[in-house]
Amino acid sequence: MTSLIHVSFRRFGVVAILVVLTQCLLLPSGQQVPEKQKEGSSVNWDLVKQAMDAYESSPSKETARCLLAVIPEERAVSQIGNRKAVVIALINSIPIEKAIISGDALLAETAFRLLGYMQGGVVDEELRIMLGRFLTKRPEAFLRLLKNYHDLFATERDYPIDMTEILEIVPDITSKEESRLRKREETRLFTERIKALESVEDPELTDLRDACIRVIRAIINKL
Repeated sequence: MTSLIHVSFRRFGVVAILVVLTQCLLLPSGQQVPEKQKEGSSVNWDLVKQAMDAYESSPSKETARCLLAVIPEERAVSQIGNRKAVVIALINSIPIEKAIISGDALLAETAFRLLGYMQGGVVDEELRIMLGRFLTKRPEAFLRLLKNYHDLFATERDYPIDMTEILEIVPDITSKEESRLRKREETRLFTERIKALESVEDPELTDLRDACIRVIRAIINKL
């Protein structure tokens, strides 16, 4: 069984959920899985879904660390379990989205790892939007994560900086005025990202910072 053991009980009319965290995971045989899974291992989507459920039931650094731990840092050579269930859960996970856009580095790193398995489609877009908003909130933390997971991206144009939450601001375009409004608002969002990036002065991150700024400026020019 896993170390995410949910025990529901009633106390004073309230259902409580006890989440036992033991090194994050235990294999059925009782063998412990390291907190950071090894390169070449499998990603088990059933365990990812359990870790997501645990985080959403009780958002904390402990459950966030467990979620991060069940996703291999290096892309796994094989995948087992119900990936579709994780895809659906990610699309509908308000707690995870809120955590990332508010600046939670553990959940942002989880999003980076998931991008390695979710390229293309709705989940890829959602993760990229979340990470773009994380960039605006914590640009230096974003760049450090991008440096760590740089190999996920073929070119700088693939960095998760190219999508915004514009559809939440201007969901539909039915007139020229709405089209102008969308362009103006999206330009504003991307400009905020550039300003956030420009605030980063760490010499170790300047090359990545400048690459991100180049990509975002090119996007603005095409709006």
